[in-house]
Amino acid sequence: MQTEPLIIALDQGTSGSRAFAIAPDGSVRAQKSAPLAPVRPGEGLSEYDAEVLLDSQWKVLNELLDEVGPEQAAALAVTSQRSTVVLWDKQTGRAVAPVLSWEDGRAQTEADEADIPQEEVHQITGLYKTPYFSAPKIAWCLKHIPQAAQALQEGRLCAGPVASYLIWKLTQGQTFAADPTLAQRMLLLDIHTQTWSDRLCRAFGVPESCLPQILPSRADYGVYEYKGVRIPLAVCVGDQQASVAFMGLEKGQACMNYGTGAFLLYHAGAEKPVLLPGMLTSLSACGPDGKSAFLLEGPVNAAGSALQWLRVQGMAFDPAETDELCRQAQQPVWFLPALGGLGAPYWDFSFSPVSAGLSPRTRRPDWVAGVLRGVAFLLADIAAYLRENGFEISGPVQVSGGLSRSSWLVQTQADLLQLPLTALPEAESSVLGAAQLAAQNTGKRPAGTLFSPRISGPDARRLYARWRQFVGWCKQMPR
Repeated sequence: MQTEPLIIALDQGTSGSRAFAIAPDGSVRAQKSAPLAPVRPGEGLSEYDAEVLLDSQWKVLNELLDEVGPEQAAALAVTSQRSTVVLWDKQTGRAVAPVLSWEDGRAQTEADEADIPQEEVHQITGLYKTPYFSAPKIAWCLKHIPQAAQALQEGRLCAGPVASYLIWKLTQGQTFAADPTLAQRMLLLDIHTQTWSDRLCRAFGVPESCLPQILPSRADYGVYEYKGVRIPLAVCVGDQQASVAFMGLEKGQACMNYGTGAFLLYHAGAEKPVLLPGMLTSLSACGPDGKSAFLLEGPVNAAGSALQWLRVQGMAFDPAETDELCRQAQQPVWFLPALGGLGAPYWDFSFSPVSAGLSPRTRRPDWVAGVLRGVAFLLADIAAYLRENGFEISGPVQVSGGLSRSSWLVQTQADLLQLPLTALPEAESSVLGAAQLAAQNTGKRPAGTLFSPRISGPDARRLYARWRQFVGWCKQMPR
């Protein structure tokens, strides 16, 4: 019978709900998962049904607790996708709008029409006025969904990140809160004061009264009672910041995470926000003292979702085949994985996927390798942009996430960056980081697998120059 205390970490991601039981030594004792794909009712649209989302997370949590025993749970830690927003009625507990995912772009007009300049938004939030953050999504729902507008008018509306919704449900409505890493993604937070911004709330028409309380990433988030056992909720944190916490990133270091999207994060220090046009400035996870460091963050909108897109196009393959297919590629296609537009440093949401270099000899392996290489190229664009602006990246750079299991991808990335990369043996860095925050320790630092560049600097520069020519050609195409 298991007797050691376990941290139960919940991860509500773009493509699934998961629950993990983490031991004091950082090892995973048990886990449960359930797929949860967003519904895409039209071009640029991506949403969930709140009840389906909740049921999937609830199911894996309770199944896990049944397996390990709820009395073994020392604490619950919740990490989630960040810019996805839930609007619900605090009297009934039911959602009053579809759950618009971070990928959903329907609120472009609300972003454009917000009465605040882009430069001021960046200065206040570290982010940009785009439909992919929550404030424009909330504004869209209030404009187009009468039930949401009525709930606001009658003081019954709650609007918050996915983790806030889960915690509210787990605590039976006792806790409505978010940590700074998630609150920031609502595009309403002043990162200098870590409080809601009156200026932004007015600009988007989202009153502070419907927003969650801001608490540190590790704080008292209430209690989940299961089969007579009261389990404290100790952590609420965004998935990428949980990953950074697990990696122990320090000032001047960078890491990359490959999931549904991909991210390059650079630790810019804790003294003051570092604002670089073309990059996001994100807050790191914080302890009970509420002190966050600042991360320069470059998102790639499509990574794992680009491979899923390829399968939808009819090129079916098992994810376990990915590396072997890439090794078989003779002439990888040139591919711009611009599902949902381009993120950093371009910030152009008018792009769609573009391919070139096709021939009668192009085969499925060339497509798979081309799509993965396109993700690596976009991350190389972010790294190049940081370097051009005086932020030197040194290796080894830690990499994690589901796609980091592809040794072909990580090797390609090392070649392009001309840096050694360390692929963590445990891809679930977000879950482990959330558990570490709950346990108030630094956990174990796995050595990982080192990937050193296998091509020369001149060859890497020539290959990257061809990519830049391809991107320039893509920009000239009608959109």
